[in-house]
Amino acid sequence: MCSLLRKTLAFAVCACCIFQASVSNAQELLGYWQFEETSTDQPAADSSGNGHAGEYEGEVELNGSGPDGFGSAVYLDGFDGKVYLGPGDENGFGDLTSNFSVMAWINPDQFDSKNRVFGSAPWEANSGWGWGTVRDELEITTWGVKDYDQPVPLELEEWAHVAIVLDEDFTAHFYHNGEFIGTQEHAAEGGPTINDFYIGYAAVDAEHFSGYLDEVAIFDGTLTEDQIVNAMKFGALNINGQGVAGDYNGNGARDTEDIDLLSEAIRTNNSGSQYDLNGDGNVDAADRTHWVETLTNTYFGDSNFDGEFSSSDFVAVFSAAQYETGRPAGWAQGDWNGDGSFDSSDFVAAFTGGGYEAGARAGGLQTVPEPSSMALVMIGLFGLARVARRR
Repeated sequence: MCSLLRKTLAFAVCACCIFQASVSNAQELLGYWQFEETSTDQPAADSSGNGHAGEYEGEVELNGSGPDGFGSAVYLDGFDGKVYLGPGDENGFGDLTSNFSVMAWINPDQFDSKNRVFGSAPWEANSGWGWGTVRDELEITTWGVKDYDQPVPLELEEWAHVAIVLDEDFTAHFYHNGEFIGTQEHAAEGGPTINDFYIGYAAVDAEHFSGYLDEVAIFDGTLTEDQIVNAMKFGALNINGQGVAGDYNGNGARDTEDIDLLSEAIRTNNSGSQYDLNGDGNVDAADRTHWVETLTNTYFGDSNFDGEFSSSDFVAVFSAAQYETGRPAGWAQGDWNGDGSFDSSDFVAAFTGGGYEAGARAGGLQTVPEPSSMALVMIGLFGLARVARRR
């Protein structure tokens, strides 16, 4: 019995270590642009949470019809339309020379010249990189070092999800609509750059993207095929599956930042399926109610996020000093109706919910999923070990 138990525990510890290593080596989302803006005067929001918002430049059209389930797309004219992201030494994209992954939904309308989805400019030998299409092939280029070209079944004016993983051995792996297509190898990596990065343009003026783009993302680290499929289905914040419903900042739990991101999606008419929490095909106030009352199991008005709506929440919001100032406010500052500010209408939303001084809902605040099967196995095994020691 003891020998079997020791072997079982040893196996479980090894499995746990492997599992933990896979978590600690998780890929980092560096930038993620969904193009849900309604005006080119607005910044191109970076949904990764890293603050790499871009500036629309040239002939750009917003509110295009994106791939199913992902809201709006941006149209770039192939001449001067692009999104400026800033210097590579400031946003960190210029430091990437290997061991990174890129992806996007693309809908090109020409194959006569290169369609660059993302990259640095100007072209400089051994300094920077870019990726996109060349003819109907996918291509990632390390300037002055290597053109990695891979035949891919792309079609004009049709949406396709494409991804490229450039690993630590300088081998490029290509994916089309979630399927692995092939690899291209090279013996050396490219060089870092301080030059500017763009979406829809790279290298030289002749290499602008012409057509629609959506869901452009870049990761530090190499994604697996399963992770690429998950990103294609659920968005770049969910490479490991749908994860925690309503977790939009990707930290593994629902929090006040997530309800603010949902409110912003509703205000900007973002119809992405990740925001349609109640599954009725719309992204609206009903999804906020679902997030607050059903998923998170709390009340409108619970600004301090303790699972109750009480006088302590008034202390929290008035301490933030945003009431009737007109300044932007989030849930933690009293924006309970999701309009982006804190005023008397928020009290109407909160008291209509009927939770004031009612205590916590049965089950309490719900912010994270149930423990993983690995965690449950470990708990059970260590409990068994304690029983065995007592005997």
